[in-house]
Order: sequence, then C-alpha cells, then structure tokens
Amino acid sequence: MNRLKKYCCSLVSTFVIAMAIAVPLMIASTSASAQDHDQEQSTYSGSQYSEGQLAQMLAPIALYPDSLLTHILIAATYPLEVVQAHRWQQSKQHLSTQKQIDKAQDKDWDPSVVALIAFPNVLQKLSDELNWTQSLGDAFLQDEAQVLASIQTLRQEADNANSLEQMENMQVTRVSNQIVIEPVRKEIVYVPYYDPRSVYGYWRWYNYPPVYWAVYPGYVRPSYGHFYWRAGVHISFNYYFSAFHWHKRHVVVVHHHNSHKYRHRGRIVTSHGAKRWAHKPQHRRGVAYSNNALRHKYKSHHPSRGQSKALQRNERKHVKHNSLERMNSPQRINSLERINSPERVKGHERVKGHERTKSHQQITHKREQQMRSKLNPRSKPQFAQTPRQNSTKVQPNFNTRPSNHSQYTAPKSQQLKAQQPKANANYSNRQRHQSHAAKPQQTARNQAPRSHASRAISPTRSSPTKSHQHKPRKD
Repeated sequence: MNRLKKYCCSLVSTFVIAMAIAVPLMIASTSASAQDHDQEQSTYSGSQYSEGQLAQMLAPIALYPDSLLTHILIAATYPLEVVQAHRWQQSKQHLSTQKQIDKAQDKDWDPSVVALIAFPNVLQKLSDELNWTQSLGDAFLQDEAQVLASIQTLRQEADNANSLEQMENMQVTRVSNQIVIEPVRKEIVYVPYYDPRSVYGYWRWYNYPPVYWAVYPGYVRPSYGHFYWRAGVHISFNYYFSAFHWHKRHVVVVHHHNSHKYRHRGRIVTSHGAKRWAHKPQHRRGVAYSNNALRHKYKSHHPSRGQSKALQRNERKHVKHNSLERMNSPQRINSLERINSPERVKGHERVKGHERTKSHQQITHKREQQMRSKLNPRSKPQFAQTPRQNSTKVQPNFNTRPSNHSQYTAPKSQQLKAQQPKANANYSNRQRHQSHAAKPQQTARNQAPRSHASRAISPTRSSPTKSHQHKPRKD
C-alpha cells in the first residue's frame, strides 16, 4: 500500500509540473499568433510606404520641374481619368496641342489631367504603367508630407552626385535648404529623361532598386551629362495653378481658369485664393483605394447617388457631342453629297419608276383574273399563256347558226350545256322503246275504253316500272 501511495503521489506531482509549464507556453503561442494575424491584416490593408519604397517609385520623376510634378502627383490619384485622357489624346493626334487642350476642356476631367494632355510622353507612361501610377497616387493620398520629403531626399542625392549642374534647360535654386527646379524660359516647359540608376550616384536603398524606363521617343542626349532633351512645350493653356509649399510639405492650388500665363511659385502659394489641394473622390470614378484607412477617410470608393447621376449626365452629354461631331465630319458630308448627287438621284428615280410600272402591271393582271373568275364561276381561272404560232388544232364549233365570221370556240361550260340535251333525248328514246315492248302484254282491262278516273291512273302517266329509272330533267 505504501508503494502504491508513493506511486500515485509521484504521478500527481508530475502532472502538476507539466501543466505549470504547458499553460504559459500555450498563452505565449496564442498571443504570438494574434500578433502575427494583426500584422498580416495591417500589411494587407496597406500600411505606410517605407522610405525605400517611396524612393523607388519617385526616382524617374523626382527631377522634373515643380509645376509638372504637381500635376503628375494629382493626376495619379485619378488613374481611370488618366487612361481615358490618354486614349482620347491618341484619337486626336491629327490636331495641334492647343486644339486638343481646347476640346479637352469640355470633358469632366480633373484640371491636372487635362494639363497633362500637352505632354504625351508623360501621359503615356502614366497610362501604360498603371500599377505604378495607382501606387504613387495612393502613397500621395496616404501621406502627402512623406512623399514631398522623399522628393527632396532624391534631389539632394542627385546634387551630391553633381548631376543637377548638367541640367541645361532647368534653373535649380535652393530656398531654405529645399531644392526647387523650374524652367529657364518661364513659359516653355521641358521634360527631361535620365537614367535613375546613375543620376543619383550611389543608391543606398539596395533592397528597392529604382524604377527604370526606356528612353522616350524623339529625345536626344548632349555630348555630356545624364539628361536627354526634346523640344519644350509652350504654355498657352491653363497650367500654372498648382505649386509645392515645401516648408509645410503640401501642394497648394488656385482656380485653374485664366492660368495660362506664367505665375511664380511664391505668388501661387501666397495668393488670396490659394488653398491646400483636396482630393475629389468623384473623379476617382469607382476605382478602389488600396487600404482601409483611405476608404474610411474618403467614406467609400463608390460614388454617391448624386455623383452617379452627374456622371451619367456628363457621359450622355459627351456621347451626344461625339455623335454630332461624327455627323458633321467631312467624311460624312462627302458621303451625303455623293448620295444626293444628280446622277445618283436620276438613277434612283429610274429604278423607282420601273418598280412602280411593274407593280401596276401585276395589280392589273390580278384584277383581270378576278373578273374572269366572277364571269365564269364554274370554270377554273385561266392563266395568261403565250399563243403558239402555226397551231393546227381546231376547236369544234358549237354554234347552231352558221356565221360568215371567223370560227368561234365556245367555252367549256357552254360545250357541256350544248351536249346535255342530246343525253336527255337518248334517255327519252330508250324509255319510248321500253313502253312499245310492254304493250302486247297488257290485259284486256287495260285495252278497254278508260274512264276519266282510270285515265288518271293509267300506267303511261305513272312512274317508270323499274325503280332505277328516273324522270329526265327538263331543260
């Protein structure tokens, strides 16, 4: 018994020690799994971009002039309108830049998207690299100050590598340790191309290599430097209505109307109607945001009922406008002129007159057939046949009265009517022959003189003796 008690006590003590060790481990594993789940959820919902990720995205455009860069960042928040503008611009390549901008003013697009139509290479990149465009726009919406700080960091790296000194068409200034890039000629904007793998010198975000694009078509590289250039765009449309406020790290905008003349960055920032740029979800046109924070910030990626109705009205208006343009196009006018030409009208009249004559002949022929069928109800409708020449067949003449005129052929109904009396005459002769044969067999009573009563019932006036004989029809 003592041994059994000792054995039971040892088992109980072992179980208690095991539970004391296992319970803390289970709690720790549960908390760790919960933390991993929260981390995965935050990653899926789209946490803030790291410095390396922002540098990777901004590398090919960080050295663009400030005025153009503001339009790119704003337009990136509306990726669907960027795609629509690029496709529309491709269909209007036969027009000049100024005419394209004038026609694009009628579209319900953001003013920054309309301003990029004058820069087809930039607009094409934003449309083709759609994932990059959407990521850039979401990063700008999520933390505008962080994006502007990353731009300044990249410009400092290029300045340290002595690359900014090689920008011939750009004026690089430093204001409060902030690098500002503007065109040398105020109303002509140049878009540079450069290789981001070499222009920044040593790339210190080795886990995030910079985005590289091929050389834009039509660009030429000078004998020295990292930059490729092309002819600039003369600004004669609404363009100077946005600028960077580098000190406060945000974008400032003014009303875009009457902004075709050059405005200095400081004048835009300090003007009376200047205000911080605000995102407009209706221009998002149903494109989903990348994380829950942006969805909550802008309520929903679905437009409201009023916005949907406004978009539908604008789409119907644009469709009507496009249809009117197609109707007034030179090709359609030329085709209408060819259709209404005198030769085509005369030919159409000749064809129409021939068809009218043909239909009239058919109706007349049909009426004649109906009249014939009414006059001869027993006869079948006679169809018009072409007379045969040299015909030797002669129809018998049923007219009893001779005539000096040409031989007349009676219709079939009259032929049957003429033959009917002959059949009745044969029937009467046969009946008469039977009555003469039956006279010798009559009785004496029948041969005696008959009275008036017997005369009424005489066999000669009675019905025929045979049951199958019928009284002939009187004609």
